[in-house]
Amino acid sequence: MATPRFSSKTLDFLALAGKQKNAQWLEKNQKQYEEVILNPMKALALNVTSVLEMEFPAYKFKKRNIGNLKRPASRALEKGPLKDFMTLNGDRDSGSRFEDLPSLYFMISPNPDEIFSAGGLYMANASQVKRVRQWIDAKPEALEALFKDKTFGKLFGELGDEHKLKTKPRDYPLDHKHIDWLKLTAYYVWRPIPKKELYSSELANLLIRDWRQAMRLNNLLDQWLKSTPGTTQVAVEATSGRPHGLPAFDWDDDT
Repeated sequence: MATPRFSSKTLDFLALAGKQKNAQWLEKNQKQYEEVILNPMKALALNVTSVLEMEFPAYKFKKRNIGNLKRPASRALEKGPLKDFMTLNGDRDSGSRFEDLPSLYFMISPNPDEIFSAGGLYMANASQVKRVRQWIDAKPEALEALFKDKTFGKLFGELGDEHKLKTKPRDYPLDHKHIDWLKLTAYYVWRPIPKKELYSSELANLLIRDWRQAMRLNNLLDQWLKSTPGTTQVAVEATSGRPHGLPAFDWDDDT
């Protein structure tokens, strides 16, 4: 039996789902939902898990990491009962509801530029932002080297700037060498995935490649979040993904 794959029908279904006013629409179209969205997503999760769970045992690549198309009741009144996007993420268990951890993310949507792979810390709290800024100010060499790396740099280019201050952060000069990094309040990278790749039988391999590279940023952030410049750092192997004792990450309202 052929492995289920995404197609143009996937995006068409998501576009229709996002326009619905009644969640029962999904129940009436359950068969099509499973065929064009859920089954391909499960197959993708399985293929990714078979490779990455051994490389990054601290991360979870389980079925529960597939986003729910239904919105929580608290958001349904504002945005509608069904989302127009579907997600898959790799994360770690949370030790706190107030702090997230760098994670891995994949999203499909019919909207422009909303089919992508990503990694990093998207919802950083004030303490985390302060700590990352201390590192960028004092010892940015590791982050500089990461973006100079041909493989990483070609895939992601730069840190995402969706969450960014309009002015300079307090305590840092406007002419700082890395003022653009210091203005950020989230630390993530992302790569848009063309529809040709989304529909391809190579999607799982491409996502594995992307997430392996994104893990390089995640591991660097893990080190920064566990220490401050000038203190003894806890060693974190760049390729192991071993448990770091930090809480989990949740990119969006995918519960």
